[in-house]
Amino acid sequence: MNRQELLKNHERLCGLALDLMKKKNHDYAGRGGESPFANFTRCEAMGICSTEQGFLVRLTDKMSRLSSFIEAGTLQVKDESVEDTILDVINYAVLFQSYLQEKKEQNHESPINAHRNGVHLHDHHRNGRAPRTLCVGSVSDSDYSLGSD
Repeated sequence: MNRQELLKNHERLCGLALDLMKKKNHDYAGRGGESPFANFTRCEAMGICSTEQGFLVRLTDKMSRLSSFIEAGTLQVKDESVEDTILDVINYAVLFQSYLQEKKEQNHESPINAHRNGVHLHDHHRNGRAPRTLCVGSVSDSDYSLGSD
């Protein structure tokens, strides 16, 4: 594959990812589609984990599936191809970035930048709720991992 073919494939994958996003987000965003992050914010509302962690859990699941494919050379679930999984990773990454952008606009600073600046949020579960507590410390890019449905 040459560079031009790579860019053409990128365009194709992004087009497929956008089409898939439109369909899946319609199903997850609630009535009228006014809550595009609803399935992620529900994690926090239910006291399971923060919204941000919800994104990372889904990404981790998809990355684990890809890792299993690399190790085994095949997938047992035949109705989701490797390309389908990659499209999900693309869409989860776009959703996550969009969520962070929305938070930045609402808070005037993204949670990632606050984390990199030494202030970060941790969830401590008590009585089924996940109150936010601030912790201070240092962080590097290696502290961020990607990682589904």
